[in-house]
Amino acid sequence: MRGYRKKQPRFVKTYKGETGFILAEMLVALSLFLIICAFFPLTIKLITDGSEVSHSLRSLEWDVFIHQLKKEVRLATSVRVSEQKLNLTVEGENVQYEKYENKIRRRVNGAGHEVCLQEVEKVEFEAIESGVRILVTDTSLDKRIAAARSFLSLNEAELK
Repeated sequence: MRGYRKKQPRFVKTYKGETGFILAEMLVALSLFLIICAFFPLTIKLITDGSEVSHSLRSLEWDVFIHQLKKEVRLATSVRVSEQKLNLTVEGENVQYEKYENKIRRRVNGAGHEVCLQEVEKVEFEAIESGVRILVTDTSLDKRIAAARSFLSLNEAELK
């Protein structure tokens, strides 16, 4: 009697001791591939239009800064501009806005470091009637001007 042996197809070669991928290896490889694919669109977006995003963020940052400044000037009992610093007295606390490196920071009672505006080249505070005018030049040399006025009647001595 002859032993029956299944014939191997001609296009499949087998080698001794060769095993295929196991399920765990396939899952690891698939998960790495999916992670790389997930970050690919984000990378392309940053490369293609990163400058537009930063410009719109600067505009939004400016709007938030001016809104906060106007609110504090309205609540202030005194407004003083000295040495390119803006000093406000709000509810008994001294609030100070000043340029620090390339930022405008806010400090309360001489403590803290709250960054209000970034990438600032130059800032000028000017006392006006019942408030303050601010002129900011950013690092790309765009100029922005805003005025904040108080509803309280501030006399001239408090504005200087």
